[in-house]
Amino acid sequence: MRRATHLGFVAAAVFTVMVLVAAVPFWLNRSVNVMLAQARAELLAQQRLDDILTSVRDAETAQRGFIVTGNDAFLEPYEQARRTLPGALHEAKEKARTDAERATVWRISRLVDLKLAELDETIQLRRHAGFEAAERVVSSLRGKLYMDELRRIVAAEQVRGKARRDALRADLLARSEKSFYVSVAATAANILVLGVLLLVVTRVLRERRAAAAQLEAQAGELAQAVALTTRHNRELTVVAELLRAVDAVPSVAAAGLVLARAMPKLLPGVAGTLFLLRDDDNQLDREAQWGTPSDQPPVIDIDACWALRHRARYRTAGHGEPACAHYRTPVDDAPGRLCIPLVTHDDLLGMLHLEGLATGPGQDEQERVAVTIAEQFALALGSARLRESLRRQSVLDPLTGLFNRRHFDAALKRELARARRKNVPVSLVLVDIDHFKRVNDDYGHAVGDAVLRTIAQQLRQGIREGDVACRYGGEEMVLLLPECAAADARARAEAIRVALATVTPNPEGEGPERITASFGVASYPVHAQDAESLFWAADKALYRAKQEGRNRVLMGA
Repeated sequence: MRRATHLGFVAAAVFTVMVLVAAVPFWLNRSVNVMLAQARAELLAQQRLDDILTSVRDAETAQRGFIVTGNDAFLEPYEQARRTLPGALHEAKEKARTDAERATVWRISRLVDLKLAELDETIQLRRHAGFEAAERVVSSLRGKLYMDELRRIVAAEQVRGKARRDALRADLLARSEKSFYVSVAATAANILVLGVLLLVVTRVLRERRAAAAQLEAQAGELAQAVALTTRHNRELTVVAELLRAVDAVPSVAAAGLVLARAMPKLLPGVAGTLFLLRDDDNQLDREAQWGTPSDQPPVIDIDACWALRHRARYRTAGHGEPACAHYRTPVDDAPGRLCIPLVTHDDLLGMLHLEGLATGPGQDEQERVAVTIAEQFALALGSARLRESLRRQSVLDPLTGLFNRRHFDAALKRELARARRKNVPVSLVLVDIDHFKRVNDDYGHAVGDAVLRTIAQQLRQGIREGDVACRYGGEEMVLLLPECAAADARARAEAIRVALATVTPNPEGEGPERITASFGVASYPVHAQDAESLFWAADKALYRAKQEGRNRVLMGA
């Protein structure tokens, strides 16, 4: 009876440990699914707000085109926004999950209504009262205030959403680590309990060898379960690190190097190639490779891959199966290939091509891991692309490609502070196109825009790599020249002025035969000690250049 009691106690301990080990992956999987669902919901909510902002911006662009030209063809994006915005706003309101989100969506809805009303007003004025009447309303900056507030709210929501996603990732890593420790402890406890059990069974119950064999089989199954749990934990940890690294990269292209470092850890012995879709066409560029992949072309078309054509993963294992057109090595020579499209929010971002996958036991497990990696990487890649696009839009002038005024103001303060610390000069060059209003009046705003682009290109070619060229407003541009004395800045401005007078202002079509510009130069610390004074010193020099006949470079007094 006493021996039976000992055996029962040991068996109960084994059962308890097995239940614990089996419960760990279930609990972790459930937690991961909940967190992933929350992360997807955050991304979808941000995407809805970004789509609303894009629609309003397209409507505003259409309004500007119509006011400038009076051509109804420009209003098609505006009409499209009018049709889609109510549904998008309604969806955002319906799917808001908290009071704070609902309040934000209602504020956005109110701003959209005000902005559309302002657009309606200017369009009607342009139709019935002409360009000047519409221009007066636009010049009131009422519509700009609505758009600035709308952009601010959407940007704030993006910051809050990123903070919430970072918190989810941190929680996921913490739970994964906790699960790992629990699994290790459970394994150690199970080994100890099994050792005691085998000792008791060997010494006392030799006649029950069949029961001992059964227990050994159970121990093997438990070890497999522990190994599987440990492997899953390791995969989750690497995937979480991958997502965190992608979230921190400065550009979409840099995400490929992050994936190339993580894939050998997740799929050892499997080679691969990452292709990313270009922004302007249906071609994909080879962005990164790892392992020993077969020869892959640097650029492929969407039609060259079965997975890209059907937006679903496609596997080839040899034996005459249809192969993708981008394979340069026969399938029989490199079996176990898998193409997985990278898709998020129904948008194709790229394709993951893997080689050397198992063709027998382990095939399904490898494919499961690959698909999981592709899905999570696509979500992170979509977020990185969105951040990169918003960052570009916030600092670049869309017409000329130069930096905008907002970036210039920040750069000027930063460079002045650096100049004070290092005791070096910094110069400012204001550039104003001579008689630019005549270009718009005589040839139209399209030619005027082309002239602005030509001048912007000349400015970029005439400065150093570390200099900053900005469009300050209208036809006025500004050059920020760090560690450049006044005389050197004047010489550089003179070289740009001479080069500008020799180029064709609009190489693509009609326009003036020649264009000139006036330049005002000021330098710290010779002409001013702070940002505002330095700018006004350059502005006064520019004004004198205009007064003395234009097409010249003058230095600040």
